[in-house]
Amino acid sequence: MSFSIISIFRFLLISLMLLCTCDALPLHKYSHLAKRISHLHFHKKSEQAKPRGTVAAFGLGIKVAKALSYWGNVNTNDGVSYGSDSYTYYSGGPENFPSKSRWMSFEAMFQANVPLMKKSCGWNNWGPDNTDRQIGFIKTYIQQVARASRVDQRAILAVIMQESAGCLRAPTTTNGVTNPGLMQSHNGVSFDPARPVTTIKQMIVDGTMGTAYGDGLVQLINQYGNYYKAFRAYNSGSIAPNGDLSNGNGATPCYVSDIANRLTGWTLATNTCRGY
Repeated sequence: MSFSIISIFRFLLISLMLLCTCDALPLHKYSHLAKRISHLHFHKKSEQAKPRGTVAAFGLGIKVAKALSYWGNVNTNDGVSYGSDSYTYYSGGPENFPSKSRWMSFEAMFQANVPLMKKSCGWNNWGPDNTDRQIGFIKTYIQQVARASRVDQRAILAVIMQESAGCLRAPTTTNGVTNPGLMQSHNGVSFDPARPVTTIKQMIVDGTMGTAYGDGLVQLINQYGNYYKAFRAYNSGSIAPNGDLSNGNGATPCYVSDIANRLTGWTLATNTCRGY
């Protein structure tokens, strides 16, 4: 009997810990940015929505894919301590893209993108800008989902910035599949101001771990064994037969090059791939 009571108590304690939401550390203050984002391109996934039926419970009320990535990095300070806000065009196979040794640390990368997260909604006429508290939740749940999925937290952040510029209210796109939220996931959750904490968490879960209708980064990293290939498939649904990651297959040709630059420090410099 005592063993059963202890087991129940431990289960309740773990469940309570999973439900607990803690604010991130106070964000640094930034001066006003005069330079605005000229345009944000969304990808359009080419594959059709396909029910997967391969989800399992993550905490309480959170659904994720069962498979985990085994290519992860969860140390906040691993990586380069600062990056360069410049753009280099990359194409061809993954060997032509920056190695992980050149990626910024998560902390440095996140702080470099905070100014964009604070202004990107208004710059793009998507509604009210993110608050500091909301940006704190984005950081908290990137790190939480990275630990749970074993996907490098820098990769999650790069996809968020590529897909939505970190704007919680980024519009939903549709091309056979509904792509909502921070990561424009497959038929996933979009931001709900009435439930900000829950929906911020679930948007990151959906894009990283997948939904009942499509793959997230976990499945694609496991399938291709390479982050850059996974980014291409996340955008296009497939990779060109010749392995050229700048071939968008009907989606965004610059997508993988853009993410590679985000991982090494690019934020507002001229994009030489897109021409602005």
